[in-house]
Amino acid sequence: MRLLRPIRLLFITMLLALVITCVWLWNHISNMAAPIITPLNESYTNLSIIPEKHLGIRMTPLVFNGWDGGEVTALIARKDDEESARQRTVNADLLNNRADKLRHIDYALVCVDWDHGIRSALPLAEYLTAAGITCILWEPRGSNNRRAHCTHGLKESEDVPKLLDTITQMSGKERPVIIGVGQGYGAGLLLQAAALDDRLRGIVAIDAYASLRESISRTMPKNLLSHVKLALMDIKINGAVGFECFDVAPVESAANLNRNTPALIINLTRDNPICTLKDAITIYRQLPSDTKGIWTLHGPEDPPDATARLHTYTIGSKERATTATIELRLMKNEEEVFTSIIHWLNDDFLNAIDKPHVSTPDRPVLTTDQQL
Repeated sequence: MRLLRPIRLLFITMLLALVITCVWLWNHISNMAAPIITPLNESYTNLSIIPEKHLGIRMTPLVFNGWDGGEVTALIARKDDEESARQRTVNADLLNNRADKLRHIDYALVCVDWDHGIRSALPLAEYLTAAGITCILWEPRGSNNRRAHCTHGLKESEDVPKLLDTITQMSGKERPVIIGVGQGYGAGLLLQAAALDDRLRGIVAIDAYASLRESISRTMPKNLLSHVKLALMDIKINGAVGFECFDVAPVESAANLNRNTPALIINLTRDNPICTLKDAITIYRQLPSDTKGIWTLHGPEDPPDATARLHTYTIGSKERATTATIELRLMKNEEEVFTSIIHWLNDDFLNAIDKPHVSTPDRPVLTTDQQL
C-alpha cells in the first residue's frame, strides 16, 4: 500500500506535466498561427485602410460585390497633375525609351496586402499611373474589414471575377485589356485569380511564394517537433478559417494558367524565407505561357556588369536525368525593376496578346528536384 502512494503521486505528476505541456504547445501553435490567419502589415499601423489622398494619384471610389455577396471597397487610380518621386523616375525613363503601346492597356489590377490592400498598392500604382495606365486597387478584407480572417487568395481571388464584371461594364468594351500586378500576398492572389478567369490577360507577380506550407516551414526551427507543429497549425487554421496550409499553392495556379496569358515572375527579396528566388523559379518553370520572364536583383555573386544569370536544373529521374537552364534577368535595383515592368508591358505583354490564341498544353508534372 505504501508503495502505491509514490507510484500514484508520480503518475499524477506526469499527467499534470503532460497537461501543462499540451496547453503550452497549443498556445504556442495558436501564437504561430495568428499572423497566418490575420497577416497584418505593421508598416501601416494606426493608418486608415482607405487613404483620403495620395501624392501624384487622383482617386475615384468604386464599390462592387465580392464573392461573399458583401461590398468590397475599391479605388480607380489615375495620374494627377502633381508628380511623386516614383512617377518622375518613370517619366524620365520614358523620355528616352518611349512606350507608346501602353495606351492599349485599359486597366491594371494592383494588389499587395490583405489588410491594407488599397494603401499598400499605392507605390506600385505610382509607377503604373506615371506611364498612363489606369489602376484598380481594392481592399481584400471587404467593406469595413468584415472579413476577419485571411485565406491567402483561396477565397479572396474569387473577388477578381466580380471586379472584372464591374470594370468591363464600366469600360464599355466587350473584352478590355486588363493586366494584374501583385506583390507578396497580392501576387499569390492574382496568380490564383488568373487561373480562374482568363479575362485577366497577363500577370506580373512580384515576390510570390510557391507554397504557403513550405514558406511557413522555412520560418520554423528544424527539430523533431517541426512536423508536429505544422500538423497542429493546420488543425488550428482549419478550425478558425476552414483551410489548411497546403491548400494555398500559387505554383499550382501558375500551372493552370492559359497558354496565352503572359506572365512575368520577379523576386526582389534576398533573405526573406517566405518568398525566395527558389519560389520564383519553381513558379516560372510551371508556367505554360508562351510569353514569360523571370527577373531578380543583381547579387554579390554576379559580375558587376552582368545583366543575366543562368540557373541550371535537372529534369527526370536520377537514372534518366537531363539538365536544362533558365536565364534570370538581373536588375541593379528596385527602381530599374519597376521602370522595366513598364517596358515589358509595352513590348512583351501587348505583343503577345495580339497573337492568335493557341491551345494550352497538358499541365507539366513536377519532378523530384522541382518540389519545394
